[in-house]
Amino acid sequence: MLLRTKGTLINGEPIIQLPPKSVCLSKVDFSKEERTFYTQLEADSRSQFKAYAAAGTVNQNFANILLMLLRLRQACDHPLLVKGYNSDSDRQVSTEMAKQLPRDMLTDLLNLLETSLALCRVCNDPPEDPVVTICGHVFCYQCVSEYLTGDDNQCPAHGCKEQLGADVVFSKATLINCISIDDDSYMDSQLAAKSIVLQNEYSSSKIRAVIEILLSQRKIKSPGLHGSAECAGSNATIHTTDYSDVPSEGPIKAIVFSQWTGMLNLVEMSLKQFDIQYRRLDGTMSLSARDRAVSGFNNDPEVTVMLMSLKAGNLGLNMVAACHVILLDLWWNPTTEDQAIDRAHRIGQTRPVTVTRITIKDTVEDRMLALQEEKRKMVASAFGEDHSGGSATRLTVEDLKYLFMV
Repeated sequence: MLLRTKGTLINGEPIIQLPPKSVCLSKVDFSKEERTFYTQLEADSRSQFKAYAAAGTVNQNFANILLMLLRLRQACDHPLLVKGYNSDSDRQVSTEMAKQLPRDMLTDLLNLLETSLALCRVCNDPPEDPVVTICGHVFCYQCVSEYLTGDDNQCPAHGCKEQLGADVVFSKATLINCISIDDDSYMDSQLAAKSIVLQNEYSSSKIRAVIEILLSQRKIKSPGLHGSAECAGSNATIHTTDYSDVPSEGPIKAIVFSQWTGMLNLVEMSLKQFDIQYRRLDGTMSLSARDRAVSGFNNDPEVTVMLMSLKAGNLGLNMVAACHVILLDLWWNPTTEDQAIDRAHRIGQTRPVTVTRITIKDTVEDRMLALQEEKRKMVASAFGEDHSGGSATRLTVEDLKYLFMV
């Protein structure tokens, strides 16, 4: 097998000439509230894993264990990803439609969600973060979300031709609110009050770290990020990059990667708060919408940030307009992160590229970093295969014990 990388030398010279790339690991502290939430979640997860290990059923419960790890990783980004932020606040657009439906129809839809026999019509499992469509079909929100945008947005239930959109997909909370409150003006005031509360919850230690970095690129210091009660002590160890030596070839643009669209939603709120112009690219978007987002980012000097899901942006895209890449969360396979970074550090790039990986101290992310390093060594030595022929990036039982500190 012949493997050529950007670092491959031919006659002592690199196979291609690229500007330098520097990778910075920024370890951030939780706020007090975030640490309390994470500590309890980690203790519960460790206890459950120990129970599986004691019973010798780790392999049989592999999917459940990965779900527990998923929740721990999401808690490092923002507690709302674990608490079910998407259940209602992401879908307030559906509230206006629900208020216009007859009361008996709302009751029927709610009954469909509450039945113990309800299964997602896409994955055929009990729905996680369940929603019901106006045509009466129950789904996991994640399963149905990809059908809410794009050119073919029909209901994925077999035989159903109903057109779907965000306004006709209802959560349980939305239905209950609309059934129990008849006074529209009161409902509007309650939603407004809830919106104010959520705005205060949008930020997290990682999001504050991202805003700090983006503002430092614009040579702007925000009074809200230094010394305030909200942020005091949470980002004390952020190491931002000095951009004074970066060639002035237009504005400094950044790509912010996360593997969860819910986290991108939360970052969006803070970008709007600080008037930072951005575009977004994720797997739920149509090809035409993706092209418009990429074009706007590459060509509009006022647009300095691209929010991108890790999988949607890891192959094929040319984003050399960006010279800074920010990774909000870690991926099991480090080569996936490398491919995402290469959207900016590739042929056509004329400026040095800075990569900032943001992690939280004293969490599962510390152990993921250690495992990533081992996986990198294995991939480099065996091209992704271990001695038994399996993937070198697959988590083993020993890896799981390490992650749960058992």
